[in-house]
Amino acid sequence: MPEKLSDPSGRGKVDGFRVIFPQMQHPYTEEEIQAVVSVMRNAEGQTQGKYLEKFEADFAAFVGAKYAFGVNNCTNALKLAAIFCHIHPGDEVIIPAYTYCASAIPFGDLGAKIVWADINKDTWTIDPDDFERKITEKTKAVVAVHLLGIPCDMKRIVAIARRHGVKVVEDCAQALDCRIDGQHVGTFGDFGCFSFHAAKTMTTLGEGGMFVCQDDEIAHQVPGIRHNGLCAFQGPRDRFWKPAMSNVDEFLEDRWPQNFCLGEAQCALGSEQLKSVIANNETLIAQDLKIREWLKDVPEISFPAIVEGGRYVVHQYIMHYDGSKSGKTRDDLLDLMTAKYGVRCIVQYYPLYRYPLFRKKGFGAFDCPVLENWWDDSFSFPWWCGIDDESMRIMCESLIEAVKELRG
Repeated sequence: MPEKLSDPSGRGKVDGFRVIFPQMQHPYTEEEIQAVVSVMRNAEGQTQGKYLEKFEADFAAFVGAKYAFGVNNCTNALKLAAIFCHIHPGDEVIIPAYTYCASAIPFGDLGAKIVWADINKDTWTIDPDDFERKITEKTKAVVAVHLLGIPCDMKRIVAIARRHGVKVVEDCAQALDCRIDGQHVGTFGDFGCFSFHAAKTMTTLGEGGMFVCQDDEIAHQVPGIRHNGLCAFQGPRDRFWKPAMSNVDEFLEDRWPQNFCLGEAQCALGSEQLKSVIANNETLIAQDLKIREWLKDVPEISFPAIVEGGRYVVHQYIMHYDGSKSGKTRDDLLDLMTAKYGVRCIVQYYPLYRYPLFRKKGFGAFDCPVLENWWDDSFSFPWWCGIDDESMRIMCESLIEAVKELRG
């Protein structure tokens, strides 16, 4: 009988393994816990207050964006981006087929026709050439996903998009502190969208997100759209309570407002966690280098290449197994890793066109030969910030022995 998981991503405590896949990248520090407790005890309000303002200012400074807006998750940051791309039914949006489902859902929800882009064979992110091939007169936007903390080739993507009048949305959910030539991802295109989910390098109590942009007019409209169209009444008022304490209005003629607000305790935690993001990513990068060195003499195992000038922040540890010479597959490898060696590897990010959701919605068609030839032999090592030496040894030595066994 298949095991029952509380977390369908495959993370979390599972008995019977020497190394498992934890749910969080790292535990909260005492300073982070106290930041939340302080808001609970002292904040005059629990939302839309000074902690939100501080977190937005801190985040904008961290990534080098002109404007940053806290939201309740990255999916809704992407929904804001879709709204400001003025997506209407029949518009086309090009999205890599290899990503988490939230990269596509907000655009499909607004009626867009989703066109799946292939991945680059080396970087495993959206292929700029394939993106350009799939542009039509109906293409409204492209979503460049910096999946796994791997930066997309933003210089080429933005140049192509500008030539064709296409908006660029950067999905940076897994890429906080990911940069190209020192410039933070999320600031190359029109909009940047970030996640603070529990599995990310930093989290705001399990959920949270940030929407960034550079445009003054759009920045002026975001707060109202984010908060149910809430705004002040304009002009003089005879009494502060007339006609009511606050007004409700539209901020875009073709869109209803939404509610994407982020709580004050989450914002206080976010400002505190930003202080350790770079150090935590340096730990993850060091772990990656150790594993690559350990596995350098295993030709069947490959890792992503990084665009020139890119900083890979190693959000999840996905590798590729090529067992073609011995007639073996990823499934053969993971059978050994789990049953014989006790290492709980998992498989992530099914090509989106294979999921029932997208097939039922009419987006099951695809032209992604690189992804089709690559994905079925990809897998993930257990991954967290601060892997102990013994777990690292067990994972790497087990993988080496399993590959040797499959060679026959």
